[in-house]
Amino acid sequence: MSSRGKVLVIDDDPDIYQIVEANLTAAGYDVRGASDGLEGLRMVREYAPNVVVLDVLMPEMDGWEVLTRIESDPDTAGVPVVMLTCRSEDADILRGLEQGAVEYITKPFYPEDLVATITILLNVFDGSLRDDRRRQLIARRRRLMGSGWRVE
Repeated sequence: MSSRGKVLVIDDDPDIYQIVEANLTAAGYDVRGASDGLEGLRMVREYAPNVVVLDVLMPEMDGWEVLTRIESDPDTAGVPVVMLTCRSEDADILRGLEQGAVEYITKPFYPEDLVATITILLNVFDGSLRDDRRRQLIARRRRLMGSGWRVE
């Protein structure tokens, strides 16, 4: 069976990794994991994933710094990053999107939603539309924040 794509999951919680890995593997993806930011950066270069699933709160280097380094490295800047984190404040979501994430999913989450998000990114999402997609998400989040209405 051929893989639908390579996914790197950078998360220090082994339970989260197992859930994500099991669901993505069942959907046909080749999944690898890193348990901290430094290891994750190394694996982004070595494994060359089609998409990265990234937590924020991790040892060694947090997800914000990992995202910044992925985005600033010409060899990895085109890799879509999906934030998967318990950081759910509007400011955190905006920060992730403004730093370069293409999607921001908060924990707790439905594994099926993550699989669907990755499938869309890899099968439908045109890399040339990446910045347009991020701008749309940022604008929508700011409108919601400005209206005083919070998505829970």
